[in-house]
Amino acid sequence: MSKNLLGSPLLCLCFYSSGSSFAAAFELSGQTIQPFFEHGNYAEISLAYIDPDVSGQVQHTEILQQFGITDFSTGNLSNKQVMLGAALKLQLNPQFNFAVIYDQPFAVDIDYRYRPKIYGESYEVESADIDFESHNLSSLLGYKINPQWEIYGGLSYQSFAGSLKAKGQAYSVFDGYDAEFKQDESLGWLAGISYQIPEYYFRTSLTYRSAIKHEITTTESIEVGIDTPNVMEVKTPQSVNLDFMTGLPNQNILYGTIRWVNWQDFVIQPPKFKAVIDYVAIFYPEATEVKLIQYDENQWSAKLGLAHVWNKKWLSTMELLWDSGINNPASTLNPSDGYQGIGLGSMYTYNTDFDIAAGLYYLRFKKSKTSSDSNPLANITGLSALNDNDAWIFGLKFAHHF
Repeated sequence: MSKNLLGSPLLCLCFYSSGSSFAAAFELSGQTIQPFFEHGNYAEISLAYIDPDVSGQVQHTEILQQFGITDFSTGNLSNKQVMLGAALKLQLNPQFNFAVIYDQPFAVDIDYRYRPKIYGESYEVESADIDFESHNLSSLLGYKINPQWEIYGGLSYQSFAGSLKAKGQAYSVFDGYDAEFKQDESLGWLAGISYQIPEYYFRTSLTYRSAIKHEITTTESIEVGIDTPNVMEVKTPQSVNLDFMTGLPNQNILYGTIRWVNWQDFVIQPPKFKAVIDYVAIFYPEATEVKLIQYDENQWSAKLGLAHVWNKKWLSTMELLWDSGINNPASTLNPSDGYQGIGLGSMYTYNTDFDIAAGLYYLRFKKSKTSSDSNPLANITGLSALNDNDAWIFGLKFAHHF
């Protein structure tokens, strides 16, 4: 078994994605830094195609039945997505490594249109368009203290932007609410430590990423009759990744990841939206804590994989995946809450320097709890029931050592 397998591109495929709208909060890429541990000089480019089937049942069905409506399905809430990634790693000298890694860590892409037939004609009763995206460029510099220990750290340059539209009487005073969040760029940092025993094909690493604060200019359609700022603060969450791999007999490798993300401190609360909530809270004190977007719990996720080396050119993997979710009530923004999944992958070494890898993943989403709160402000995008939701993800990666 080659010691280069400590940096095998397949072992850091990371094609699987929480995807948007059905795993924990906005989680998308998993923010891996595995390309940093590749041997020598290295470059890669990857893409993942995400095809979700995510649906539920709308609220207030008893009212809809009065109009002769019998179809309460939301239809597919989440759009298909393509996720891109890239990395460049340089071995500056025997002690120092440098890497630049691009990923899309957080995103949501919801296109909800509820159009049941009323007396034989289709009408749009309610709709929600939710689109947030981020792009992250991380730079890392590592120092090898000795053949076993390495410390590393660097900066993350991140952009964050989005929009949200809600239409329908179920949204109460927010019927017709339209908000645009202008793109903002900001810096964060990351740091970590790794330990390896090359003769046993063993390596583990622990990486911390800081929260990143964005000052986002907002445009909101709702009028509140008072002067409000047009800037809101959003902090994308801090996180910790623990990665490991170890050699096993008969040309096998066991590897995995445990990830924690601090979603409890993530809040989106546009200024005019907050002004409306503050006014409503005068009459309904329970509305005081309502936020446009917030999450009840932090996220835990894990991956456990087994790779088998067939020969010098072929390697294959099988992975088990799990995501805890964040325990929010079911909504068009959060129709499912976490998942279990399985993935299969394979890598072909074209020559000693060029690899092609592919992976196919199936995710089965857990159902969010349904809200019993009758106050429409408490969950403006709520659902009364959920379907059995899942997704297929296909990944492709090209890697080159030079």
